Formats: sequence, structure tokens, C-alpha cells
Amino acid sequence: MSIKDWWKRVWREEYELIITVPDEVTILANGARTEKTKQQIYHAKKIGKATPKHFVFYDLEGKKNEIKFLNPVDFHIVKIY
Repeated sequence: MSIKDWWKRVWREEYELIITVPDEVTILANGARTEKTKQQIYHAKKIGKATPKHFVFYDLEGKKNEIKFLNPVDFHIVKIY
């Protein structure tokens, strides 16, 4: 580990927010519904709120972002630094 990486771990916080959202919905002839999903990845320095329907976070530039969904989505938060 370099001194630069060590310094980032001590003073900087960075998170990776991975949200799995529906991409393509197909309704078959028998009424069955299938969904294909995709992952959206965001990098944040602070996460204010993370629930299955509502996300509030600050990106690496310090801008506030808010994402709302009507239906619950899967998400995963990974702390990088």
C-alpha cells in the first residue's frame, strides 16, 4: 500500500452505492411478467439516507443527489475508503 492510499484511508471517506433497477419488463401471453435488471453505480462521499425506495447522498464533488423509486429496489453499499 502506497502512502497516497494510506492517506486517503485516514482522511477521506468514499462509498460505492450499487442500485439494481428494472430495465426491461416483458408481459407474456399467459399473463406472466418477467423483468430484466441493470445495475446503476454511484460514488459518494456521504450517504444521508438509504432505504429500498429513497436514497440521499453527496457525490465526490459535494453535490446532493436524491433518488426516489415507486417500488422497492435492491441496493448494496461498499465502503472504499
